[in-house]
Amino acid sequence: MLDQITYDELPYTCSAMPYAQPDRLATLASLFGMTPPPVPKSRVLELGCCNGSNIIATAHNLPEASCWGVDLSAQHIADGQALVEALGLQNITLEHKNILEVDERIGMFDYIIVHGIYSWVSPDVQEQILSICKHHLTPNGVAYISYNTNPGWDIRSTVRDMMSYYTAQITGSKSQTEQLKALLKFFADTTKEGQDSYSHFVSEEIGNFNQLPESFLFQDFVKEECKPLYFHQFVEQARGHGLEYLGDAFLHTMLTDGFPAPVAKSLHTLKNDLIHQEQMMDFLRNRRFRHTLLCHQDISLNRALSADLIRNFYIASSLQPVAQDSQTVQKFGNVRGALTSDKPIIQATLRYLAKQWPHAKPFTELVKQANSGYLPNTQDQTAIAQVLFQSYSRGLIELYSHPPQFITTVSQHPQTTNLVRWQAQRSQFVTNRRCEWIKIDNVVCLSLLPYLDGNHDHAALVGLLRDWLKQGKFALNIKNQATNEPLTLTDEQERELLGKLLNDALRAIAQVALLVA
Repeated sequence: MLDQITYDELPYTCSAMPYAQPDRLATLASLFGMTPPPVPKSRVLELGCCNGSNIIATAHNLPEASCWGVDLSAQHIADGQALVEALGLQNITLEHKNILEVDERIGMFDYIIVHGIYSWVSPDVQEQILSICKHHLTPNGVAYISYNTNPGWDIRSTVRDMMSYYTAQITGSKSQTEQLKALLKFFADTTKEGQDSYSHFVSEEIGNFNQLPESFLFQDFVKEECKPLYFHQFVEQARGHGLEYLGDAFLHTMLTDGFPAPVAKSLHTLKNDLIHQEQMMDFLRNRRFRHTLLCHQDISLNRALSADLIRNFYIASSLQPVAQDSQTVQKFGNVRGALTSDKPIIQATLRYLAKQWPHAKPFTELVKQANSGYLPNTQDQTAIAQVLFQSYSRGLIELYSHPPQFITTVSQHPQTTNLVRWQAQRSQFVTNRRCEWIKIDNVVCLSLLPYLDGNHDHAALVGLLRDWLKQGKFALNIKNQATNEPLTLTDEQERELLGKLLNDALRAIAQVALLVA
């Protein structure tokens, strides 16, 4: 089991995880033919909940749900409990407990989450995790377990061995972490110009490591022993406990669409053995981490996914028009990829979704709005469903059975959640209503968030901006275009500029799902 003393000395940095939220699990379960428990009033358990950042966000967003978090670190639980009390949450319990001590008294849960710890615990704890999922998961419930996988973990293990070797003689976690940072820089400088495969792999891993918090580097790459699994090995372990592989939290990783056509065709020959097919894809992708969903073995699953299923969900898309290849062909793209269409009804649908982002809209509403307020004919609806399902299958858009609740219009008394107000006073990172962990780089936006409580109107917020301007918290930097010298503003000009600055900041805050009605 993980070392509690070191945990408390240098605890993990935790965050909310949108891919491990009950709605994500329910959506995928529904796609594969299950009838998962209703999300709003579900019971949710997280094993290894760290400081509760994820399960607290779940409880905060689902006030009628009942949430439970368990972690080995007393410090983590104390930190999480302080936040629970600050928010006044009544629907969550955080417990300092060894997973081996979890027994029948904990009750039954509709959704069980185990993120990031499975590969780092002893075999008896792994067995206990799967046993809990079997005996404490409701009949139609879904369990999420993430873990490190081979073959991708092999190169990371090599880098990890290097880290362990060169920090073995150094005492103290903070000193070891400083040495780690120096080693990472050395290896990054050494391998960045290399053209061979080894340099490429090592350089990529070093880049990944540099994005991790110091506490994660120390715990996962020096102190603890990792036990990566092949995907098929994990499935065998789960089946040994009466559990079945439901799917991956990222549907597109289960499909062959992302491979070149000849490779996809070869993989398609393995379609009758899903585990064998996905294991082969892991080999081809050199995959190193998995987000696996499990259900009870007696559940009948439907693996024949159909585009018609899209009609049952709310749909959100960040795809934006990025280029027009011709008079008829329009390209849409986001950070995950792109698609093109020459059909006006498809283009209108994607443009409507782009304007609604980050809101999720039901299928009937979006096709009606895209067709000037009228439902298109059956053929057009089918074409829209096919394109949207293909987009979802490629990871380009999102589906929800229970969409997150927020607003993107700015009211006279703007309001964010008490969770965001609490976080913004302590860090640049806040959790939005989509359970995303967002870094607020803009000092004005970050400073405003604690005051968006529904009691401050625009005039009061402009007054705060004036005070912060005088204190030097930010500057307007308005210059004379002719002389490039700073302009001296009248009170009226300053107030007008601050009003514009406030409006811009509030729109930016609204656009990342931080405002509530």
